[in-house]
Amino acid sequence: MFNRLRRWTENGLWILLVLLLPITSLPLLSKVAGGTMVAPAAIIPLVLLAVVFLAPFLLRGGRLPRHVLPVFGLFLAAILSSALSFFIDIPLFREVNRLSNSLSALVTLAIGIGFYLLASTWTDSPEKLTRLYFWVNLSGLIVILWSFVQAAMWYSRGVYPGWMASVQRLVSSSGNLYDGRVTGLAFEPSWLGHQLVMLYLPYWLAATVRRTSAVARRLFGLTFENALLAAGIVVLFLAFSRGAIISFVLMISLLLFRLTGLIVRAIQRRIHFQQVKSRSKTISPGLLAALVWSGVVIFFGAVLAGLVFALARLDPRMADLFSLLQQRLNFTELAYKLVFGERVVFWNAGLEVFSLHPIFGVGLANAGFFFPEKLTAFGWTVVESFKIYYSTALPNTLNLWVRLLSETGILGFAIMVSWLIILWKTGRFVRRQPNSVLCTAGLAGQLALIALLMEGMSVDTFAFPYFWLTFGWLTAAGEIARRSQPSGQGQLAG
Repeated sequence: MFNRLRRWTENGLWILLVLLLPITSLPLLSKVAGGTMVAPAAIIPLVLLAVVFLAPFLLRGGRLPRHVLPVFGLFLAAILSSALSFFIDIPLFREVNRLSNSLSALVTLAIGIGFYLLASTWTDSPEKLTRLYFWVNLSGLIVILWSFVQAAMWYSRGVYPGWMASVQRLVSSSGNLYDGRVTGLAFEPSWLGHQLVMLYLPYWLAATVRRTSAVARRLFGLTFENALLAAGIVVLFLAFSRGAIISFVLMISLLLFRLTGLIVRAIQRRIHFQQVKSRSKTISPGLLAALVWSGVVIFFGAVLAGLVFALARLDPRMADLFSLLQQRLNFTELAYKLVFGERVVFWNAGLEVFSLHPIFGVGLANAGFFFPEKLTAFGWTVVESFKIYYSTALPNTLNLWVRLLSETGILGFAIMVSWLIILWKTGRFVRRQPNSVLCTAGLAGQLALIALLMEGMSVDTFAFPYFWLTFGWLTAAGEIARRSQPSGQGQLAG
């Protein structure tokens, strides 16, 4: 009886966690956390699952996947960097307390790791993974429907009704609705784009490619994931999150180049067979491969050019792109004109901080203390920089990779990169398994890894659960596949 109740509780909390994923900044949670913008509602069931499942699992001697070692290493590196920061000269910034600031950042990292640990340990069978993907579908459907309602209201009326603003204030601490851009249930459009490319679109795209589904029923041969993928792409473009769109393009690029490789190898084998059979050499397989790859590169370049042209016509921030390119501006000036200059300015400041303390960094969340000193003269011309004069909030790097370098140094950055490489190899191993659900998780994980290269350029928080969950389910799929292998056959490098 007790075990059944425990399983029901765990399942219910997981369902709640996944359904709450679209809410990135729950007002009540944001107030409890001191007004922070990043307050995912999924933290609430996360804490309950940690008590109900994770703690008893560890106390019973449950084995953690080997993949958690670099994650723990990253956490220890963050603690070390933060501890060592009290032995270096760090400027003051308003009334911000360095100790509480570092502790808050470490808690944020612990939350992200908590999502990863739960996803990688609780998901111990393909059946559980399938059930979780089912609820991911419903969670994503909520995002899509609400985004479509927002778009319909804006494009039909040119203004959002009062009731919609009231709903947004219930689920977002900002309560903002953006003209001409959908936000879903997220704090802002870029955060909606982040959750799409880090969780929903990788799974829907992988399920479409692998022809799998968490829902048995099909309509006209199409799965639920096929429909969600198409609708999710539309929402991604309605959000006009440029970083997320580029991230999705990177995912498509990975699939396109893999498909091209398969086609080239098939053609080469065909030509070789015909040449052996006829004992004549008609065309060099290497030359043919070069021609095919050249055609793919040209085609993809044309598609990218078309995408950029479309964004220039639809997104006001990109309207002057082509005229600006003719002016031969440097990268920082071009970024400023295209309305992402604030990010570049803060990236440069973060890299300046990294150059001061390259080995261990300046401690988690401490890079912002240096910004008033490290901003260039041009940096003070952008709007975000002026907030430093009157805001009590510490500025941040707005870039995950720069943050790792500046706050944890080469040590933390190297550990993070090592973990991502291990996950990539895990994805390659899992994709070769006969179980279709595991294959889908493997491909989804690799797609998210590719997308993270770009997403890390615009989002720097560890508290968002999206990539932690995707990578956690990838890790779980790897563990399930490894256990199913004969002894000595389950190497992740495969």
